[in-house]
Amino acid sequence: MQKTLEHSGREERLSLPGILLYTVILFTIYSIPGVVIAQNTAAEAALAKAISAKNYKEAAQQAFTAAEAYKNGKSDKALEFYNQSLVYAKKASDVPAQYQASMALGKVYSDLKKYSSAQDNFQAALKLARQIKNKDQEGESLVALARSYGDAGKPKKAIDPMQEALNLAIEKNDVAFQQECYSLLADYYKAAGDLKKSNEYKGQYNAIAWNKQKEESDRKLTELTKQSKKNKDLTVRQMHEMRELKDHITQVESEKLATESELQEQKAKLRQTEDSLKIIEEISLKRQLQIDLLNKDKELAEVKIREQHARIKNEELLRDSIMAGIVMASVLVAVLIINYRRKIKDNKRIHRQNENIKSSINYAKRIQEAMMPRKDQQEALVSDSFVLFKPRDTVSGDFYWFSELPNGSADRAQDDLAFAAVDCTGHGVPGAFMSMIGINSLNGIINRGITETNSMLDMLHTEIRTALRQEVTGNNDGMDVALCIYRKQRRVLEFSGAKNPLVYIQNKTLHQVKGDIHSIGGSKSKPNLSFRKHAITIDKPTTVYLFSDGYRDQFGGKDNAKFMGKRFNQLLLDIHEMPMEEQMKALSKTIEDWKGTGTQTDDILVMGIKLG
Repeated sequence: MQKTLEHSGREERLSLPGILLYTVILFTIYSIPGVVIAQNTAAEAALAKAISAKNYKEAAQQAFTAAEAYKNGKSDKALEFYNQSLVYAKKASDVPAQYQASMALGKVYSDLKKYSSAQDNFQAALKLARQIKNKDQEGESLVALARSYGDAGKPKKAIDPMQEALNLAIEKNDVAFQQECYSLLADYYKAAGDLKKSNEYKGQYNAIAWNKQKEESDRKLTELTKQSKKNKDLTVRQMHEMRELKDHITQVESEKLATESELQEQKAKLRQTEDSLKIIEEISLKRQLQIDLLNKDKELAEVKIREQHARIKNEELLRDSIMAGIVMASVLVAVLIINYRRKIKDNKRIHRQNENIKSSINYAKRIQEAMMPRKDQQEALVSDSFVLFKPRDTVSGDFYWFSELPNGSADRAQDDLAFAAVDCTGHGVPGAFMSMIGINSLNGIINRGITETNSMLDMLHTEIRTALRQEVTGNNDGMDVALCIYRKQRRVLEFSGAKNPLVYIQNKTLHQVKGDIHSIGGSKSKPNLSFRKHAITIDKPTTVYLFSDGYRDQFGGKDNAKFMGKRFNQLLLDIHEMPMEEQMKALSKTIEDWKGTGTQTDDILVMGIKLG
């Protein structure tokens, strides 16, 4: 236990040196802000100069200097400059500067109670100290890391780095460092609930403290004794100090002896308790052995009885098992016969149901085909064209659409031509239902005189939401559309798209016009949408392509990857000069070769039309 020496009867008077010291302190207090500002300005200017000259070592030091000026008032600015210092130290491969910046960052984060960030920086500093084999810095970073864990309420995690620091202190024979380590270890073990270890380290700390007090007291006593020999006329105050020092030394030694005696007594009691426990354990072990022997004798007798009972039961079981086996075999045969007959009936019923379903789906296919233009109707509307249509299932969620739009011309051959490629949500029967709603809606829209591509898509969006009652039911189905109208007299192609694009080729150059980003229907947040209209002048031979995403999304090839849009566009560019029928065959063969033995991913629809 440390005690301070109190001196009574001393009355200090304010001397001239005291007045000067007081004046210097006041001047320093009131001049610090200006000094700090000047230091910051100078350091930041020097930092900018060092960065400009790419002198990263100097930049690291100047950034650190700027941070030091900020650390007591502006933590955010201090962190900014410490981080800059670390960055430039790394660029300069200056490991001591990296250590300095990491430690400073850890201390600022600790002050801000951001312990996780503090621990990261202290661990980085520890690694750097070990890299350059600096034992002092290694010990400093270990203590800082342990303190951070302790402040964060994790005393168990603080013990390991603190123990490493103690080992370093012992290795260096640094008594002051050892005392700090013992003190912290005593605190952390106490917080962790290990009072025995805590007391051990507290005792080590007190031993060093007592030794220091005794050495200090001995030193002062020796000085006073030397002074007394030189000057026989000791003052009353000096005599009083010597008596106090002697009394203090005697008291420290007495307390040390008392504490050591108490520790020895506790150790003796602990050894006595341990010896008693060992004796009790030996007696318990002997008794347990006797109980085990008696239990084994009992078990052997019980085993013999059980063997006799088991033999009798086995004979009875064998007889009963034979009888039960005969009965079970008879029941099993009967059950198998009944199940076999039932399975035949079920298979017949399932077969009839499958036939009915197939018949219904085939009928739906005929309805869908009847609603889409036949090949002769398509060729009558636009002779130089093709439609590659490959449903994934019997019926399709994709559909194509053609329609003439009278424009008042006396020559019906000059009527405008509307055509579209549409990809509905889903495929198979659900997609087919959506396709029939889409075809009916498109026919109804043009019958009402709406003949602008953007207006047609706006109206189609409204009708799909109304038909599926999406405001009420929450249904999210919709369709992606590429819609074109060719104005023959003006030689202009108008296009509007709901997600799906338009691709056209002129002068061996492929152009792609993207559709709007939203689909038709299915949008809960946007009940009313407005689509854009694009116009393309057809003043030269032009090949136009509309398509769904099924071709581009087909998996295949050696890596079983998607066909993708880039490969698809290149294929269209390669074949666009072929006759339209040959183009369709080339597209069909390419996708079949790509798919190989795999399954078709989605419905496939590609339309091609030559204009101009």
